[in-house]
Amino acid sequence: MNAELVGFLADSLAVWQLEGEVTAGDAPVVAVVRARGKIVFVERNEADDAPWRWFVRWQEAGGERSRPCASIPGLLNALRRALDVERGSAVRVVAAVSSSAPA
Repeated sequence: MNAELVGFLADSLAVWQLEGEVTAGDAPVVAVVRARGKIVFVERNEADDAPWRWFVRWQEAGGERSRPCASIPGLLNALRRALDVERGSAVRVVAAVSSSAPA
């Protein structure tokens, strides 16, 4: 799982058009993300009874920040926050409109 997560995070940097690198870390760190002059650590939560799977940690001007993440989307949101990546526009899926009106 760790190698797949590292690859997924590297792909996410590419989709966000960020130059950087993602490397595997030593336990409990699963991945180390270096981009935009920042270093972000993704750590696996080792407590079995906790409702989250990972912690995302990074440094900001005010000190260290940490976010618990229960899911992959939550992990990506925390990583975007740490790297100051804008979320972008949400995709909306709607039913197709028929061009012919019933008679």
